[in-house]
Amino acid sequence: MSLTKADSQAPLMPADRAVVRTLLERVRQHRLKHNWSQAEMARRAGLSRPAYQNFENGYGNITLANLVRILGVLGLTNNLAQLVPALTEEPSFASLTQPVRLRARAVGKPKSPR
Repeated sequence: MSLTKADSQAPLMPADRAVVRTLLERVRQHRLKHNWSQAEMARRAGLSRPAYQNFENGYGNITLANLVRILGVLGLTNNLAQLVPALTEEPSFASLTQPVRLRARAVGKPKSPR
């Protein structure tokens, strides 16, 4: 499935907006826990103050790389793996109904002394 430019600029659905607001609020809370201003956070993340301010206020777009930078500054990059969990392979019905396959032992000739 490929997204067109129009698809990528489509407005967020209400549930998506709630997720974004929650994420931004949590980032803000972590920043305040460190007692950093938005300007200090921007400096530490290597962003301009307006870019960080727009991010935290929910305006504009931010790249994935910049989001990872921000989370790295806050010490939250270990939590990124939880965003997209590893895919676990579910056994198919066919594989569950087939008998277990056993391998025969190889019958070999006895080794001759050299």
